[in-house]
Order: sequence, then C-alpha cells, then structure tokens
Amino acid sequence: MPHSINHVVLWCGLLALVAAAGGCQRRQTWDLAPVEGAVTKGGRPLANVQVIFLADVEAGTQGPRASGITDAAGHYRLRTDNGEDGATVGKYRVVLLDPTVSKGRVERAPRRPQPKEATQRLPPENAPRLQNQRNKAEDSRMLLLRYGRFNETPLRVEVRTGPQGIDLDVK
Repeated sequence: MPHSINHVVLWCGLLALVAAAGGCQRRQTWDLAPVEGAVTKGGRPLANVQVIFLADVEAGTQGPRASGITDAAGHYRLRTDNGEDGATVGKYRVVLLDPTVSKGRVERAPRRPQPKEATQRLPPENAPRLQNQRNKAEDSRMLLLRYGRFNETPLRVEVRTGPQGIDLDVK
C-alpha cells in the first residue's frame, strides 16, 4: 500500500507542476482600440506606405506593435502582429516606411514600352519642367527616410479608448 500512495503523490505533484507551467504560457491580452486614418503629404495621399505604431516605453506605454499599409487614398487600418485589430491605449512613435526607398536611394519602376505617339521628343522648353517634376517626386519620397527611424521620427500620437481616426501629415 505505501508504494501506491507514493505513486499517487508523485503523479499529483507532476500534474500540479504541469498545470502551473501551462498557466504561465498564457498569452497576454491587451485592451485594444480600433485605429485608422490617412497619411498625406501636402494634402495628397501617400499610397503603399507602411505605418507602424511603436509603443513609447519612455512614456509608460506597453503593448505589441501595430501596423498597416496605406491604400491608393492614403488610408490605413492598424492591426497587431498577432492579427488583432487596433492598438493598445497609450503613447506611440509612428514610423513610416516606403517600400520604394531602399538604402537611401529611390528605386525606379521598370520602363514599359511606350506607344509611338508618347515616344516623340518633347519640345525643348518642356524638358526643364519635366525634370523639375521628376526631382520633386523623388524628393517627396526621400523625405520619408527621416520618418523611418524610431529615434528620429517627429510623429508622436496618443491612442485613447474607443475607435478613432489618426491622420498623419508628412512635411
């Protein structure tokens, strides 16, 4: 009899240990608030920009990162890395990443064949205007580089309880 009691005590102890360890494995849950908004530059929407909300631990915010990608209208909706909608309540630094900017230079789209009428040369007086427009387009994308660094981004926001819209304007 004493031998079987030892086995029962041993099994009960092991089960208690497994139950306690299983309790430690529970995923932490966060109080999330739905967040969406638009990213613009000079009133124009920025498409295909990844918007990342990173908790500002210096301000006491804790929680998972939340991110979204803007559509053609510059609209984004945040989701955590676990796939849950929203962001935790608190203060954030917002990082913007542009997939067309890589290692400090703008990646150009591959050239497509142009229709015959489009391949005609522009009059010489239009060439400087066209080059100026190209330079402005590249400069506007390059400005996003400073928004892509956690310590340098000027974008600071606060997420409050409940659904909200947070629009971001890139200077």
